[in-house]
Amino acid sequence: MDTQPEYVQVGLNKVAAEQGFTEGRYRIEFEAGSSKGDGFMGTLFKAFIREDGREELIVLVKDLPDSEVRRQQSMGMFHREVLAYDMLLPALDKFQAEKGVGSGKDSDGFWRVPKCYYATCNLEKLEAVVIMEDLRQSNFRMWNKYEPVDFEHSSMIMEQLGKLHAVSFAMKDQQPELFAQFKKFTDPMKMMIDMDPKRNIDNLFAEMHERAVGTLAKEDVEAKEGMERLKGIVTDHYVECVNAEDAEPYAVMAHGDCWINNMMFTYDGNEPTPTDIRLIDWQLCRYVSPILDLSYFLFICTDEELRGKHFEELLDTYYNSLSEQLARLGGDVKRQYPRDAYQAQWKKYGRFGLLMGLIVVPMICTARDDLPDMDEYIEKLEKSEEHIKYDYGTEEKAFELYRKRMAGIIRDVVRFGYL
Repeated sequence: MDTQPEYVQVGLNKVAAEQGFTEGRYRIEFEAGSSKGDGFMGTLFKAFIREDGREELIVLVKDLPDSEVRRQQSMGMFHREVLAYDMLLPALDKFQAEKGVGSGKDSDGFWRVPKCYYATCNLEKLEAVVIMEDLRQSNFRMWNKYEPVDFEHSSMIMEQLGKLHAVSFAMKDQQPELFAQFKKFTDPMKMMIDMDPKRNIDNLFAEMHERAVGTLAKEDVEAKEGMERLKGIVTDHYVECVNAEDAEPYAVMAHGDCWINNMMFTYDGNEPTPTDIRLIDWQLCRYVSPILDLSYFLFICTDEELRGKHFEELLDTYYNSLSEQLARLGGDVKRQYPRDAYQAQWKKYGRFGLLMGLIVVPMICTARDDLPDMDEYIEKLEKSEEHIKYDYGTEEKAFELYRKRMAGIIRDVVRFGYL
């Protein structure tokens, strides 16, 4: 990792200059920055900007994959993440500041994202890079993805999602012309579906639907009936869920990829309850119903036991946070997102967590050492005329985790009346 592409070096040199390092005196060194499977759409590594006589700066660099095919497939998501750091998040900060809700440790605003030093994307040259703070240097760490998320972490996540979505509701209402630019942030996966002549996603969803049904027990009659209603049309359900026009007037700018590896936490000593959070990986941020973020997280990342005890409480945590934040920003939740509309949107979009879970849950349950080679998988997918089997979650230990998690998701989605 001694050398990097020129566009990465350009970005790092710009960061060094902006942070006060002396030209000609500093050096940049690299090391791997993540474990296998952490950076699904790109390559993550650390860069150390060092100069004698001053404190080093450690940054995390997200670069495109080496594989040409994966670079092409990842460009849309990199472009979206660059837009998030360059346009969306600064606009949310500015709006909140204008309303007297600032950012920082003692602020009630939504600001819990990593600091981005540099982000660029050139679609024609297939070049893209994001350079951000390394949160691990501030003692942030990830939850163990193999464990269902507990109530305390879930509550913190729901509270932050409420704050994030509140800024959209307020901004859309009070600065509609400015907010209109973000309505163009359509779902990246929907764009991939539209541009795929081979309809690989249909085959993938069909395969994973069949595998998911196989996790259900003989007595899970209602759950099986619910899954039968999805058979052969999972892609259609996905497209319906990400259609922002159908969600109006309640669509917001959502994080878009709310699984637990896209969140990092800090703790007070050895206490298990988190004290702070950061939402990372904004490559799927999109203009959709707020329920998509909530359903994605609650069904994919928690388990049947926690949802049985705390589901309604967590929904209230989100709604109360949204309401309080909206009031701080000069809005009114009763007018802009009344509780009956919130409940109706859950009925309309609550199944989204199951749809995404068909693909994401096998990944969550697969140990890092057993993860398939993504370059190889994508290459086969592009070149083969036949469907390429999705190998996530097939190892014995992974399948047992998957079986329990997936069956619980299906039962709950059906039990709550979302399917």
